[in-house]
Amino acid sequence: MSDTTAPEPFAALRRALSDASPPVRRLMLIGVIALSMLVSGAALFAPKAANSATNHTIAIKNFAFTPDVLTVAPGDTVTFVNQETDGTVHAIRGDFTSPDLPPGASFMVTVAAAGSYNYYCSFHPYMTGIINAGTAPPSPSPSRSPSVSPSPSRSPSASPSPSGSPGASPSVTPTTPAPGSAPCDNPVLGADQGDGTRLAAYNLVGSVKVFKLCMSQTDWEVSPGVVKPAYTFNGIVPGPTIKVNEGDQVRVIVQNDLPEHTAVHWHGMQLPNAQDGVPDITQPHIMPGNTYTYEWTAKSTGTHWYHSHMGGGQVGRGLYGALLVTPTLGDIAADKHYTIEIGDGSNGFTLNGKSYPATVPLAAAVNQKVHVRLIGTGPEMIHPMHLHGVPFQVVAQDGNKLASPYTVDTLNVGVGQTYDIVFQPKEPGKWMLHCHIFSHSEGPNGMIGLVTIVNVTP
Repeated sequence: MSDTTAPEPFAALRRALSDASPPVRRLMLIGVIALSMLVSGAALFAPKAANSATNHTIAIKNFAFTPDVLTVAPGDTVTFVNQETDGTVHAIRGDFTSPDLPPGASFMVTVAAAGSYNYYCSFHPYMTGIINAGTAPPSPSPSRSPSVSPSPSRSPSASPSPSGSPGASPSVTPTTPAPGSAPCDNPVLGADQGDGTRLAAYNLVGSVKVFKLCMSQTDWEVSPGVVKPAYTFNGIVPGPTIKVNEGDQVRVIVQNDLPEHTAVHWHGMQLPNAQDGVPDITQPHIMPGNTYTYEWTAKSTGTHWYHSHMGGGQVGRGLYGALLVTPTLGDIAADKHYTIEIGDGSNGFTLNGKSYPATVPLAAAVNQKVHVRLIGTGPEMIHPMHLHGVPFQVVAQDGNKLASPYTVDTLNVGVGQTYDIVFQPKEPGKWMLHCHIFSHSEGPNGMIGLVTIVNVTP
């Protein structure tokens, strides 16, 4: 190529090289080569342009997010893809909100800013994950779970709290415990009921049965190796069962050792409005470090429960327990009595605070009459409970004995509902009692979640 046709900068360079002496020409060539290497290196290592964001994929399969911990750069996109093959629908909640995702569906988000983003499946809340944008990933922890309980769109949620100004003030006002007088230092628990629940201990002060409940955060093992940061009454999930007789005078001293305010509602009980346990409506909040005293007469017989009234998040983490009032005419006649509290919050799918295989088997013998109290503690879902081997009879609902009991093999238990069922096993063996929504009780490796065993001996 002649100088007349070469670009001006290159023509000038060639003339300079021609006019230079050999030593100078060599130095000039070395300089040109070095300059070209610098320019190429700068282009190679230059930061990515703003439009060069990376797309990452999280597979949803076998009831897990893969990977469940993902590190991205701010501005990257993440696509969730439901790869289930059994028809299971998932939905993302937490720091992201997706529509329902049937198999094959996908959901894409752009992670705009640096930070850690937590998410979970609203239908299967034990499925959790974290996306770290521009931050180092945290150490894996078995206790990672959503900070609030799921709100599944395909299940009815609790009714909204009534609005308006608070009603009459309770007759007993909150008090701050004096040093050394906290009611829940080493709380005493009553007898093990053989189903994963414990009775609440009480003191008799005159004619009043005085119970003490302490709310605190506890690392709670839901199933082997799976630990959740639960909220507990007296250190256990569910809280201890308060069992009294019809007509008893009841006093419950509640201490709040949680990092947030709360209150306790006595679900299904007829009592003075000031003792109903609804913050800002019938009482002030029980603030952290404070105690509050409730007092009422046990008028509502049968199977009931108590729970936090500060949103489903606290209930989903474990703030609930059974409340049983034995009628003057006697309890439901049976050889065995058990209670099953059905949970689906941030602790996962649990029966009496545990997920299978950690649930406690129920013991019975052939032809024994077995009475089971089913309590839907939620906080979000309806669970069709099914017993293998024999149908059962529904004899009471929400504490009220039925004039006409009926026989079924599957019973829908909604949030806040209680049912009393009885059955008589006819054959020995290990018979399942479980939720019949498959994803609540079965996984790729067998039974999980809302499953327990009725162990029937000859």
